[in-house]
Amino acid sequence: MAQAECRCFFEPARSGSKGNSFAMTFLELKKTFAERFSQAGFEAADLEAHFILCEAAGFPDREFALHAHETPAPGVQTRAESFLARRLANEPWQYIFGHAPFRDLELAVGPGCLIPRPETEYSIDLMLDGLPYGAAVCELGAGSGAISLALASERRDLTVVGVELSPDALKWAELNLKKLALPNVKFLHGDLFAPVAGRRFDLVAANLPYIPDGDRGKLPPNVLGYEPAEALFGGGDGLDVIARALKDAPAFLKPGGRVFFELDPCNADRAFELASESLRAPALLHDQYGAMRFLTAQK
Repeated sequence: MAQAECRCFFEPARSGSKGNSFAMTFLELKKTFAERFSQAGFEAADLEAHFILCEAAGFPDREFALHAHETPAPGVQTRAESFLARRLANEPWQYIFGHAPFRDLELAVGPGCLIPRPETEYSIDLMLDGLPYGAAVCELGAGSGAISLALASERRDLTVVGVELSPDALKWAELNLKKLALPNVKFLHGDLFAPVAGRRFDLVAANLPYIPDGDRGKLPPNVLGYEPAEALFGGGDGLDVIARALKDAPAFLKPGGRVFFELDPCNADRAFELASESLRAPALLHDQYGAMRFLTAQK
């Protein structure tokens, strides 16, 4: 958990505090919160309560046991109860806390940008494999900037440009860039390749909307009710935006350059066919869970 600005996260337990219903310890609050989550049908009730209290207090989640029998300062408990109410309404904890981990980075996230997923974290290793020194990289649909910033952070020799259509999402990418101060990244506003007309890249990476419109009902409420629809849904088969990007990609790739797209496993085969129409040597790759999640192809 990220360290919160407030460093005063507990008060020493005082004699007679047991008679005060509000003077609960962290451990007692955790049990109370976990009961609320359990009653609301959350599967990992104890873990949800654990994360909320650590975030509200500002100590790492691994240190909870050190503070379990301390009494939170009033402001900490109030903050935790606010987090609890929002989480019980199915708001993603990343939005509630305002940040999300991505590889070695801690990214600012919130309404308007897609929350980075573990599968996307895994894809960074696949993108970097064989990427030449000093390569030029373009990310389409940058969102929070996760892919662009991770690539640029782990390979300082790269030159990375991230393109994002949504002004709301672009604000988060710019905020993260400012915080990380990486000199080899920039973000541009626009639709797919439009802002980089005339440029050529060694790698075009993308996590574009890929969920079929008909699958809306399959998404959990914390995703469907909060994350931006334009970052999730890609038309009838989920490939409307991806198909456009694949068709235009050859004009923006250097000789031997490649694309690397994240997909919905259900439309991976169709994406493979689309890539075959404009690129060579298409291949589908598994994510860390064994699902057919990624498409790569060369100019």
